[in-house]
Amino acid sequence: MSRNVVERLRSFTARLLERRGAEVDWPAEADAGLALLPSSVADALRCLEILPLSADADAPLPINLISDFLERVEPLVQVEPAVVCLRIGEAYLKRSDMSEAVARAFTWRNARVRVQAAEPARVEYHAWYFMTTLDSADRWQQITRATINAATGAEVHLPELADAGVEVATGATLSGEPGTLLAAVRAALRRAQVDSGAFVERLEARLARDRQRLQDYYRALLRGDEKRGVRRASADDASEKEARARVVQLELKRKLGELDERYACRVELSPLVLARIDCPVLAVRCHVLRRSAARLMSIYWNPLSRELEPLCCSHCGVSTYALGFSDDKVAPLCAACRP
Repeated sequence: MSRNVVERLRSFTARLLERRGAEVDWPAEADAGLALLPSSVADALRCLEILPLSADADAPLPINLISDFLERVEPLVQVEPAVVCLRIGEAYLKRSDMSEAVARAFTWRNARVRVQAAEPARVEYHAWYFMTTLDSADRWQQITRATINAATGAEVHLPELADAGVEVATGATLSGEPGTLLAAVRAALRRAQVDSGAFVERLEARLARDRQRLQDYYRALLRGDEKRGVRRASADDASEKEARARVVQLELKRKLGELDERYACRVELSPLVLARIDCPVLAVRCHVLRRSAARLMSIYWNPLSRELEPLCCSHCGVSTYALGFSDDKVAPLCAACRP
């Protein structure tokens, strides 16, 4: 292989393993390196957690195009979303006093919240696109979008940028790793639970039908034994009848268990695309007083949705406009998590 190909493979391997949580030591000028892998990555690559990195054919993972290197790293690449960075230029921001708007939008359950100021700011939003799959006796799939405000962790509902009527520039440089994947997964699962409702109802109806058919069949077997028992009512026949009934019940239980396993739903979310959007917003600075504790908090008005965004529960991650606050850290809590 040419030196250029070797260097590109080295760089690709180091970045891929690091994004999967590995510690990689492979200087650019060195022919070999070393990686400490998480157990899940080691299992995917079929190697030990301490992995020598080299292009040699006898290496545990030969990093060259002649070996099966690309096939072995494919499971790691498949879950790597494509990332696009976008920047929205100028946008209209409200100039009126936001105290009344905040009072209309939010319900504060156990604290006093006072708007102090509202000023222009920029916030990064992460629009995650997942392939959502429910796999059972049948399969349901859709592409699910979840957009998270990276500053608050709250799920927000923004229009597609093509429909928003704003100027969007590509190739924006955004620093740091996105830390919103967990929040996006939670939001996508909530969305999938709603969107797949009709599919799940059909599965449950089929499961109930198949369970009823099994129960009817094995009950018919038991009734047949009972009729034969009337004609042969000896003690030996009675014990044989009880033994056959136990066998039938055990077989029914086994068949029902197989049926439940067949109709069990397995949910999979595969990240496809992450759009990192740098967007102008109006940051509404609020003072929150909970008993003797206080904190400053920001609420954001977004020019794309033209509304105040919800806040995120610090415990379960749900986005809501009705919040209480904890006593010590004055952390926002939804109604379900507030003590």
